[in-house]
Amino acid sequence: MLKSIRVIAGDMRNIYFTTFLNAIHLILKGVPFGILFLVILELLKPKSELDISRLVLLFAGMAIPMLINLFLAIKVHVRAYISSYNLSTETRLSLGDHLRKLSLGFFKKRDPGDISALLLQDMAKVELVFSHFFIDAIACIILPLMMAGFFFMVDWRMALLMILSVILALPALWGAQKIVVYFGKKHVASRNLTSSRLLEYLGGIKVLMAFNLTGKNFKRLDRIMRKLCNDSIKLEAATGIPVLVYMTILDLGFISLLVFGVHLLLQGEISIPILLMFLVIGYKFFEPLINFGVFISEIRYMNIAANRITDVLDTPPLKEPDTPRHPKTFDIEFHNVSFGYTNTRVLKNVTAQFPENSITALVGPSGSGKTTITSLIPRFWDVDEGSITIGGIDIRKIPTEALNGLLSVVFQDVYLFQDSIFNNIRVGKKSASKEEVILAAKTAQCHEFIQQMENGYDTIVGEGGSTLSGGEKQRISIARALLKDAPIVLLDEATASLDPENELLIQQAIGEMVKSKTLIVIAHRLKTIAQADQILVINQGTVAEKGTHEALLSNDQLYARLWNEQQKAGGWKFKALEKASSHK
Repeated sequence: MLKSIRVIAGDMRNIYFTTFLNAIHLILKGVPFGILFLVILELLKPKSELDISRLVLLFAGMAIPMLINLFLAIKVHVRAYISSYNLSTETRLSLGDHLRKLSLGFFKKRDPGDISALLLQDMAKVELVFSHFFIDAIACIILPLMMAGFFFMVDWRMALLMILSVILALPALWGAQKIVVYFGKKHVASRNLTSSRLLEYLGGIKVLMAFNLTGKNFKRLDRIMRKLCNDSIKLEAATGIPVLVYMTILDLGFISLLVFGVHLLLQGEISIPILLMFLVIGYKFFEPLINFGVFISEIRYMNIAANRITDVLDTPPLKEPDTPRHPKTFDIEFHNVSFGYTNTRVLKNVTAQFPENSITALVGPSGSGKTTITSLIPRFWDVDEGSITIGGIDIRKIPTEALNGLLSVVFQDVYLFQDSIFNNIRVGKKSASKEEVILAAKTAQCHEFIQQMENGYDTIVGEGGSTLSGGEKQRISIARALLKDAPIVLLDEATASLDPENELLIQQAIGEMVKSKTLIVIAHRLKTIAQADQILVINQGTVAEKGTHEALLSNDQLYARLWNEQQKAGGWKFKALEKASSHK
């Protein structure tokens, strides 16, 4: 429960005040039971001594708090729902903001399904604690405490027996909590892994269909769903046994109260009204305690979700500078930079300069570290050793928001939001006018195909841009980079999904965009970067060569070999087709 409270971001005073109102509501809820005892006493009198007016007053005394309680109950629950949902909204936004500040290393270690479960399912569990179970659990404690005090005043022996049965039942409830924690963690892990496998299944549905791996043939999803089923059964069954034992002990406590009460009556130590009062009202003492066993187990399970959220909130974000600085120029330098993902070293003592107002191309074999270099500049990760500077200032001294404002990035894997094309382009500049958006689209060579769509710029694209081709998505991402007009531009295979005609047009657009910018481009097709001011050849995490296209060709080393291989590959053809053409 404490974890759930710690997770919540925002002012908890509304929740506390609602809890106070709920306590009053529960006190009023218990008043009719006390009056009921007086009614029983009155009804057991001889008919000649029966006071009708007193009965009327007693019934009125029961009705009035019930009516007040009805009004208060509505107010309590409405306040509880509004307060909990407002707080959970603030918490989700706070959690999202915290996730935004974490390094990509945090996300690299976790499945996408785990992150989505954190924001959706785990937060929903914590929300339920305050909107439902918190008030119900309070009710299950306060009402029996009030009644216990009343019973002790009536007959301490029978009241003590009731308390003793609760004490005997508590170990079973404690055991249930331990089981909930043990099996609950396994259940949550299976649930999150199932979410990840579902995302994987949907994301790769075309490949799975092509290789007949859909449905039960996709064993990875089938296995984890069966595991989730088994873990769900284990959680419910294992927790249910001690909870049932707890409830049974309380039920036996009520039966023991009945037997002991009859014994005292036969001994002449209590009167019939006292016995009836314990039997009628005493059951109401055990009823909320039985419900408490269910509520506390649910809360304990939800606390697992709270633990997961607090673990994320405790993850330190990328450190912001104590004394922020802002560059005046936009040349970039790597000073003896080394970096690795977990235990794998990717960059090794890299030193490189990326001059302002110039184009630098990064080339090299796959896995050599090119994308890592462009990922370190926006501080998606922090370097392990060395430093990166912009305009002579260490990027760790530049506030994250300011650093992001200096960069336009076109990723190899383009992501578009499930929104209009217009809004997807305007991501680059939220204040942009319609004319500015259209100009950027025209420059990026995507205005024509947008106009051909039924709703033009208002066309809604699917999540991730699923309704567009790879080339269309890439041109839209270039348009928003053009619109942002940042002084530093990072292009990761920006023309990889384009046909030759559009590739030439995009290269011309990029050439216009970067005349006064620092451009770093990753390219596998070397002909696209032959005119770059400098080319860095990255191999096994180091800068193996540096120079212009002509200089690197004359060196006759790795770059020259890559160039020659691509020139040979440019004229490849199927052997079968080659034979067929020779027979003509």
